[in-house]
Amino acid sequence: MASMTITGLDEYAFSFKELATLPDTVLKAMLQAEGEVIKRGQSQTAASMLQGPYYRGGVVSGIRLGKYKRNAGNATMYVTFEGSQHGNRIAEIAFINEYGKHGQPARQFIREANERYAEEAVDAAARVYDQYLTSKGL
Repeated sequence: MASMTITGLDEYAFSFKELATLPDTVLKAMLQAEGEVIKRGQSQTAASMLQGPYYRGGVVSGIRLGKYKRNAGNATMYVTFEGSQHGNRIAEIAFINEYGKHGQPARQFIREANERYAEEAVDAAARVYDQYLTSKGL
């Protein structure tokens, strides 16, 4: 009669339980890495698409990475627009450029950047996660 012995399975079970509860520091670092890629992408597309006699570069200089927030099991970090120019908030100027208005067609620099840099952003977060797994010996 044959017999089989398995050793070390308890260590892996503990590791998987540990991975199921990803620490906030790792999650924050992953979102930070993604956010930096998207922020850079939005800056580049804004600089190339928002040209004209009234544009002074406020949208590009106003792009910021927001604070890390966690609630109800969800974690978020937004790319936002801060500051003002021409007496208007940069966020309002970015919104009008993104969606247009009567007599001004939309110049969707945010959508373009988010689509163009999505894969690179996910790869940046995956690198952070891979470093975490490596640090745990997995």
